[in-house]
Amino acid sequence: MKRRSVAQAGFTMVELITVMVLLGVLAAIAIPRLMGDNTVEAAVHGDKVASAVRLAQKTALAKRRSVCLATGSGTLRVSAAPGSGACDLALRGVADNLFASKDPNVGISTAQPMLRFQPDGSILDADGKQLGKVTIAITLGGNIQRTIRLDGGTGYVD
Repeated sequence: MKRRSVAQAGFTMVELITVMVLLGVLAAIAIPRLMGDNTVEAAVHGDKVASAVRLAQKTALAKRRSVCLATGSGTLRVSAAPGSGACDLALRGVADNLFASKDPNVGISTAQPMLRFQPDGSILDADGKQLGKVTIAITLGGNIQRTIRLDGGTGYVD
């Protein structure tokens, strides 16, 4: 077995590039997660909430029944009969904690604890009054990360 001379000792270019790529991946993905950066969790939570709101709106239109969304718990309920204001049936295939966050620092902030989506597209509050503009804020440590806007007259989700 031949020994390398001092001039030949060192790393190959492939080895150096491989180490640089691995360090780049660690710096971009692993280190922020280890340091407690939860912006990804807040973004995912915002997507879940927006999806739940859209599901409630589309279900009300498709089933021609009222669909209630409890914004605090993420619970969706549908009325048993068309024209009924009470939302008493669980929506099939949808978990009660539809948009629960795994991170206690990520939350939801809204003035409306209950949104009632109507078959005509409008949104009512818990008392049955039609809402105008509804804002749902996704927070991370008390700071707003994303804002979801609803039009109470049409049910449009922005």
